[in-house]
Amino acid sequence: MRYLLEIGTEAENDISESFLWYEEQQSGLGNKFERVITDLLADIQRNPLAFQKRYKNIRIAFSQKFSFGIHFIVKENIITIIAVFHTSRNPKLWVKR
Repeated sequence: MRYLLEIGTEAENDISESFLWYEEQQSGLGNKFERVITDLLADIQRNPLAFQKRYKNIRIAFSQKFSFGIHFIVKENIITIIAVFHTSRNPKLWVKR
């Protein structure tokens, strides 16, 4: 099955904020972060059901390199990215936004 990938506004903000933070730490590190996230999004789009449900219907794909989790929902053939969190943060925070 071919899946459509949608990235929510809050998730886009998460990615942008993280990119800027990494870029402030070291020039070029934001670009490396962005490539890792892009690759992980491609993995999710190829086979979203390979990632375990962690709570309710929300699945998480983890990046080892930057310790981030991409939180997403799969409904029929649509994947909705709802948040991108560093693993040190509480994933329930996205609910409070």
